This record gives sequence, structure tokens and C-alpha cells, in this order.
Amino acid sequence: MNYSDVEKYLFGRRRMGMKFGLDRARKLMKDAGDPQEKFRTVHVVGSNGKGSTTALLSEILTHLGFRTGRMTSPHLFHYRERAAVDGKWIPEGEVVRFVELFRDRIEEHRATFFEITTVMSAWHFMNSGVDLVVAEAGLGGRLDATRLLGGECTVFTGVEIEHRRILGSTEAAIAAEKVAIAPNGSVLIAYRQKPEVEKIITRAAEEGNLQRTVPEPAEKAPLLGEHQKCNAGLAIAAALQLTDYDEISVMRAFEKSCSTLKWAGRIDLRSGLPSILFDVAHNPGSIAFLIKQLKSGWKTPVPAVIGFLEDKFWREMTFQLKGVFNPVITTTPLNERCLPAKTLAAEFRKNGVEAIPEDNIGAALEKGRSLASDILVVTGSFFVVGDAMLHAWEKGLITMPADGEEPAQLFDKVTNVDSPPTSDV
Repeated sequence: MNYSDVEKYLFGRRRMGMKFGLDRARKLMKDAGDPQEKFRTVHVVGSNGKGSTTALLSEILTHLGFRTGRMTSPHLFHYRERAAVDGKWIPEGEVVRFVELFRDRIEEHRATFFEITTVMSAWHFMNSGVDLVVAEAGLGGRLDATRLLGGECTVFTGVEIEHRRILGSTEAAIAAEKVAIAPNGSVLIAYRQKPEVEKIITRAAEEGNLQRTVPEPAEKAPLLGEHQKCNAGLAIAAALQLTDYDEISVMRAFEKSCSTLKWAGRIDLRSGLPSILFDVAHNPGSIAFLIKQLKSGWKTPVPAVIGFLEDKFWREMTFQLKGVFNPVITTTPLNERCLPAKTLAAEFRKNGVEAIPEDNIGAALEKGRSLASDILVVTGSFFVVGDAMLHAWEKGLITMPADGEEPAQLFDKVTNVDSPPTSDV
């Protein structure tokens, strides 16, 4: 099999959907040699900020001298970014080798896409000799395949209502699902929460004999947005818990990380004519962060390209964006759970926003650019933002990724750019 064949095979496992329980993943992990036992793990769970916190903590640990694995989902540009060692995505050859070695077991256990990816990531980390792994959980925690990694520390970024069918209909219920990933006797790092969530966190800490650490927000962060200072505080606290380094050493590593971390698609302004601000804001909380950032730097409303998955709170978000975006080019994410561009456009019009539907993401971006003078915003689903950024780079609409920036790995082999998207979150 070549990489293209393997990727199509993996994406084909999406037909199995999301399945509850850890038995399938546990069996496949055992077949792979229980790789999770060969390294230490920290879990990152929550509704918003998981990816940014995971990326920053990984960067800090690397600067402290640890060989660091990073597991994230969903991917923005390419499947291989989900498993990275010291910022380098898993090689195509390793993806092929894993599937060739374990395909019979994958099918025997009926493992899902996310379960396969979790086990393959752990297998790659073991083979790469990593010391520490920072693993972003998928949907929840209690039944998330990443729970099998057995983290000695759990970072909780906070919750809002999401995935009600799976996680529960209240923030308290969702928080309970997420913090359940923490093994008994481990460390839990979490800010003080609103009362109903704080009660759940306190109970989980007591019942699980968890060592609760309440961090302080950092004075600065490598990524834009005040909320990133909170994410940075979590990452610093986790680095202190996971290592024997003192605060001075950890803060030195954090300072270096503020200069070296490049995490695409998070309030990410790219120079061009016009410049384009990309942000994967796909729930009301992250939309609120984006609105705050826009109002602090630009005169609103601004033109935007936007698309959501149909299981998100898209009606609420279109209402939030009234007076912030105008006009909007709505587009359709390349995903089986996509919200049609025409449906989203109709909702924006109900809120008095001029909306033009364009299913094709590249065409939507070109239309948005024609309506923008100073800035164009591209936001919503990962599958909109990632595809739009790739289109903009391929067409020379924005400056190419900087040296050392992870998206630059895509342009070593142009065929990677055309890989189909997938979703598990």
C-alpha cells in the first residue's frame, strides 16, 4: 500500500461513526505492544483552548530538553499533524507501516477512525523514544480513547455546552465526563470554575484522590487573545508538575516558546492584499473570543467567509456575529456533518446580515477577497479554515509559512495538500 491508499482506508473508517467504550482501542493497543507504557502522558481536556494549550505545553517541554510527543484533533491541514514528535508530523511511511502491520487486528476489533489514530500515535511515540506525551482528548474524557494513555496529569481548560447527545445537556454533566479521564491519584490542573462546574471538579478531585492545582494566568502568551494568557498559565503549571525543573527554568522555556511557537489557525493574521485573519472559532465561546479580538483591532463590521458543521450551535453563533460580520460568504465544509451554505446564509439574513452562499471554499475565499479592503476574516469549522488557508497559499494570496512553521511541511510534497478531510470532533 502507498500512503494515499492508507489514508483513504483510514478515512473510510469514519463510516463506523463514534462508538462508546474502550474495549476496541484497548485490544488494539495491546496488539501494538502497549506503547502507552513506554512514556509519560499529560491529558488536556475541555471545550475551548485544548489545542493551543497542548501546543504550548509541548513547546515548553521540548525547550526543557524532553523529547515530546503531541497528539491533537481534528487536524487543520493534514492527517499526519495529529501525531507529532518535537513538532515533526508522523512520516507517511510510518502511517503506512502501522496499517500494514495491524490492519487485520483493526478489522477484527472493528476499531474506529479515532481509536486507530490514538493507538498509531502511541505506537509512533514509543518507536520515536519520546519522554513525555501531551494528548488532547477528543470529544470527552471518560470514554475517550486517549484515556488509555493513563496520564499522570490532567489539564482542564473549562467547558461550555457542546455535543449534548454524547456528553450531556449541562456544563456540569459535560465537566464530569471530561475530568473522568484523570486516573486516581493523579494531578488535576484547573482554574476556579462557575459554581455548578466547580462543584463537579471538587467532587472529582475528592473521589479520585486528585491533587488539584489552581494556576494563575500568565502575563503574556505566544498567541493572540486575552484567553491565551489563561491557556499559557495552564501550560506553565503543567510543566512545573511534570518536571523536576524549578520555576525559573520553566519560565525560561516559556519565554523561548513565546518566540518559537507557531500554531496556525488561531486568531492567525496572514499578510496579503487584503490580509486574512484565520480562526477556528466553531462554538459560542470561541466566537466570543474572536469578536473581542476583532473589536480591539478593527472597525466592525468586516467581511467574512464562514462555515459550520450542522451539529454545532450555528444559529446562536450567527446571532452573536450580527454587527460584527457584513457581508458574509457562507460556505460548506468538506465533511459528512456539513451545514449547507444556503442554510447558513438564510440564518444570517434573518439577523439582518447580507449573506452570499458559495459551496466551494476556494470560490468563497475569492469572493470574500473581492469584497474586502483592509481585512477578510475566515472562521468556523476546522475544515473551512484549513482548506481556505491551503487555497490561499497555493494561489499566492498570503505569504507562505515561515521557516520552521509546521504548515511548511505540506509544501515539501505538494500531493499532501489534496488529502481529503476527516472529522471525529
